Amino acid sequence: MRTSTPRVLVIAILAATTMVFAAPEGSRAAAAPVAFKLAPWPQAAHSPSFRLRDADGAPRTLQDYRGKVVVVFFGFLRCPGLCSAEMHKLTVVMKQLGERAAHVQVLFITLDPQHDSPKLLKSYLRAFDPRFIGLTGTTAQINQATSSFQVQYTRVPQGADYTIAHSTATLIIDASGRLRLVSAADSPVADLVHDMAILLGEGSGAPKAN
Repeated sequence: MRTSTPRVLVIAILAATTMVFAAPEGSRAAAAPVAFKLAPWPQAAHSPSFRLRDADGAPRTLQDYRGKVVVVFFGFLRCPGLCSAEMHKLTVVMKQLGERAAHVQVLFITLDPQHDSPKLLKSYLRAFDPRFIGLTGTTAQINQATSSFQVQYTRVPQGADYTIAHSTATLIIDASGRLRLVSAADSPVADLVHDMAILLGEGSGAPKAN
């Protein structure tokens, strides 16, 4: 049976306006506002969380990556093209960020812990960028993480097995741990590089964009 492309069940992002930074109060000449190109996450929404394990079995929470811009994608290794395409895109983003990529952490959270063993996760992500980290857990832990990030997924029967239909957004968290931006599957690399450079510039440790 031919594998169908998972339908986007989507995160509900209805805001069409762009988020801007205001010039410091009292400045003599107002600088041009810096606008994000990706969709902003609603500012009133709660901060997401998870309790999972990395490919080495170490327990991980979002706080472990505080101080970095964190890029989160939910997927599965048997995904028919979409997940690999997003990982490839993020590989290009990291290369274009250059030395600033040291302040970015990409996390791939599996939606299929029954098939995606820690060993397979590590091997899969290493083919894209050895800095990428795969996270897994029990079904209950995965469900808690997806609920926190407002990601939806469902198993779809496929012959004697199943595939998974899931939200396809990539979620971008700033160095303080606040979810800020959502990148769609068709968002260009340039938009991710542009917006992540802005977030990196907000932090104290990362070089600012030119």
